[in-house]
Amino acid sequence: MQRRNKETERTDDERLSSIFSGAGKQYGLEEVTARFVAFRDLKIRWQRSYKTADFMVSDYLSDAPEEVLWDFADTIISKAFTDDREDYARSVVDWITSARFRERKQPVYLGRSRNLTRSPVGTQRNLTESYGRLVDAGLAEEDPGLCLTWTKNSASRKMGHCSVIMGVIAISGTLDDARVPDNVLDYCIYHELCHLKIGFDPSGREHERRFSAMESLYPKKAEAAEWLRHMDMFV
Repeated sequence: MQRRNKETERTDDERLSSIFSGAGKQYGLEEVTARFVAFRDLKIRWQRSYKTADFMVSDYLSDAPEEVLWDFADTIISKAFTDDREDYARSVVDWITSARFRERKQPVYLGRSRNLTRSPVGTQRNLTESYGRLVDAGLAEEDPGLCLTWTKNSASRKMGHCSVIMGVIAISGTLDDARVPDNVLDYCIYHELCHLKIGFDPSGREHERRFSAMESLYPKKAEAAEWLRHMDMFV
């Protein structure tokens, strides 16, 4: 990624490498390089040796403020080269969970997600109707920025998945069938909404503490889960 930063006359990759190099010196690294990569998801990969490291960072962060990138680099290098497993700095969490971030990055994420129809309207079912039933029942709150979509590939046994940061819920195209009970389809969406409500949690601690109790609030959960098991599908 080689977009020019008008203020500094440096490419985004040069700016990122400078930040990661500066953060790396705190951990005794002699040579650190970093570049932005167009990953589908917000993630990072790295290769390391004793005193050197190369980082590939999701370009969703390419327009992040310098202090956010610095805190991000410090956390990642700490994870890669020490036994320190601290959570992300508040500046990083606030940036990637902001409404502005989701609004700007969600279309990019959808464009890179080849297995999504990018529409709640299927051949026989409409996910918006299911979501509306959850809202009417008091099980969900209206979220204009939420994206509901079907998956194109219906071969997977998993009923769906979500991107917490991007605000996207994807339901398996297998369930785009008039024979699927409303209760089952609503449960599948509700299950993913629970993940979204808990929010960004890379440590998994909040999910362990809250998810089961939250999901159990869904009426007739056992019936819906049993229907999915009968169809050899899982949440």
